[in-house]
Amino acid sequence: MKKRSIPNFLIEAFYEGRFKDNIFIVKAGGKIIEDRKALDNLISNIRDLTLRGIKVLLVYGHGRAVDERLKSRKIEVKKINGRRVTDAPTMGVIQEVVGGMLSMNIAGSMARNNLRGICLGAVPADWMDVEKRPAKPVDFGFVGDIKDVEAEPILRHFKITNFVACSCIGVMADGQALNINADTVASALATGIKAHKLIFLSDVDGVMVNGKVEPLLTPKDIKALIKSGHVTDGMRVKLDNCVDALKSGVRRIHLINGLRKNALRNEIYESEGLGTMVVKEDETVIYSREIETQKALERHTKRRKRAK
Repeated sequence: MKKRSIPNFLIEAFYEGRFKDNIFIVKAGGKIIEDRKALDNLISNIRDLTLRGIKVLLVYGHGRAVDERLKSRKIEVKKINGRRVTDAPTMGVIQEVVGGMLSMNIAGSMARNNLRGICLGAVPADWMDVEKRPAKPVDFGFVGDIKDVEAEPILRHFKITNFVACSCIGVMADGQALNINADTVASALATGIKAHKLIFLSDVDGVMVNGKVEPLLTPKDIKALIKSGHVTDGMRVKLDNCVDALKSGVRRIHLINGLRKNALRNEIYESEGLGTMVVKEDETVIYSREIETQKALERHTKRRKRAK
């Protein structure tokens, strides 16, 4: 009896059935937003996701661009333990660079890649309840802490569009702008709306252990890596955020290199991505089954291509 092949529409239905109408939070570092080629690649990948019915909220940070603008104006770059001290002149520059230049970079890329959506220069005040961080024990200036997230106004945007971008600038009820770590903003928003996926795009391939990328981690694995000293500094903070997000309802978290071509698309739609995925312990079996199904579809697709 001749073996029946799987129709292409069933392969498409597999992908769309897994993710359609889900919300993905994508956090992109400043290096990606500054690099036109990397940004266009990211926005093109996001457009592909939205055409499959996925809703994407892009949160973007800054970093190098702000440092360069501060130096050009002879404003001292102040950091304590890697965290930026945001005095009034620095906050002004952040608003110019993040809410201005980087926001326009995204708007331009949306136009070039025919991605329809909304680009915001700051997180709307009704999305997050933010407060200025206390001056003691360390005065970080105009830096914000997120007290709460309101899901309803965020979800309201996604009733009219599948794509929204916003910066890491928070706004207090009185209108005061505050600088907030972009990873923290993305994690808080993902937790607040219980996003299906939280994706961190940076300039590294994922969680590196002994020179190799760890493809899959659970909270238990993360605890062991921190204890052994394999994960430190910024990556430790990022993974701590990942664990908190999982506890609050986020199902899958990805850490990938956003400077690689089609990094986002490949991580979502290929059975074996190049980055690190973080899931709860009880999700590992479900994930393994999904991967086996996906691999079977990939093998079928390759056979069909060779037969043509």
